[in-house]
Amino acid sequence: MLRKKTFAIGICILVAFSIIAIFSPLLTPYDPYKIIETPLEKPNKNHVLGTNALGQDIFSRLIYGTRATLLIGFIGALVSISIGTFVGTVSGYYGGKIDEFITRAIDIIMTIPMFPLLLVLSIFLTPNMLGISVLMGILGWAGFSRIIRSQVLSLSEYNFIYSVRAMGARDPYIMAKHILPNILPLVVVKFVFAAQNYMLMGVGLGFLGLGDPSMIDWGQMINCAYTNGGFALGMWWWLLPPGLSIAFLSIAVSLVGYSFEDEINPRLRRMVS
Repeated sequence: MLRKKTFAIGICILVAFSIIAIFSPLLTPYDPYKIIETPLEKPNKNHVLGTNALGQDIFSRLIYGTRATLLIGFIGALVSISIGTFVGTVSGYYGGKIDEFITRAIDIIMTIPMFPLLLVLSIFLTPNMLGISVLMGILGWAGFSRIIRSQVLSLSEYNFIYSVRAMGARDPYIMAKHILPNILPLVVVKFVFAAQNYMLMGVGLGFLGLGDPSMIDWGQMINCAYTNGGFALGMWWWLLPPGLSIAFLSIAVSLVGYSFEDEINPRLRRMVS
């Protein structure tokens, strides 16, 4: 019962954020990029969250920031999980020298700190939302592939896999039709947690001023508030909304991920029940 409630809460919050992201042009009262009022206005009847240092409507920018944050997280997770699933499946299924080579390569990749490397590459490459998302996914697949590899190693020893091989099925068919469906629940769980991780990374890059300058995101909003005296002036209406949005979105993704994790892990399911 508790698992179902947490899942429902997480899904409701995620759906709400998704609707906001999809229909953000219709939900914003003003163009978030245009100067429409005097700078640093306090919240009033015309501007729910006031205006920033350039005279732009903060509420409109908050709504638009939802889209960039979600896209960065989900695109990055899709790239990461796709690469990790493919590499882990090939490594675990074939074993032997192929598995040894891939495992050693993964060990080397995992020694490289991801976020500092992402910062360096973001500085030297022209930052854009799609590029940042893909770069996150390319840098973050290694850990997940090891989990998939261990699952595939176990599945490859099952009798039904030997039976399918004996009937003459080719390896790509076995991996696509028999291995992948059995690891799909794990892939979904890891996708959800990866999306949460990349959303937070995207916000971090935006706060450091290394995100896509053409896109509005919550990290960029906090950075603007910080660099333009929002902290010093105590302008909570400029600082708190993006911070709380990040927190609520992260909590929602965590609730969904943990609910899925309970479903695929029998020991966790028994503990919850």
